[in-house]
Amino acid sequence: MKHRYISTLTAVAVAGLISAGGSLPASVFLKQDISSLKKSAEAVVHAKVVEVGSYWNADHTLIFTDVRLEVLGRLHGDADSQMVVRVPGGTVDDFTVEMEGAPRFNLDEEVVAFIARWKDGVPMVAGYFQGLSRVERDQLGNPFLRGGVADGMPISDLARQLRQTGR
Repeated sequence: MKHRYISTLTAVAVAGLISAGGSLPASVFLKQDISSLKKSAEAVVHAKVVEVGSYWNADHTLIFTDVRLEVLGRLHGDADSQMVVRVPGGTVDDFTVEMEGAPRFNLDEEVVAFIARWKDGVPMVAGYFQGLSRVERDQLGNPFLRGGVADGMPISDLARQLRQTGR
């Protein structure tokens, strides 16, 4: 019964906000393909997540997560052997900020990421969730990608496609 009360209360609050002319926050992402993501990325890396840490911004209004990547291979562009990628959202103490569409990293996982930069020059994942794929292996140990624009592709096919597309 408690869940029904919360759901009804939430529905009433949303209806009131909409009827009062308010708006609800939403994230809208344009669907991208490998070619368009490549154009916005300075590099595409195959990497291992070696550290994940969240923190408040200077104004204490947003939480960001820094993800340290150990680069195992470069599929496009140049990248250092290690890099720190900043992702919006994360958890600090009892506070969690989630941004819809933000890429999510887990410690010790292998990923392929399209790397761009925030306006302040810090590396980010181009295309948010579309620019990040997890590396999985088939029964023979061959790597393939899950998630993002390269979902289902072997890493070798993505590398070939990146070489064939312009800039």
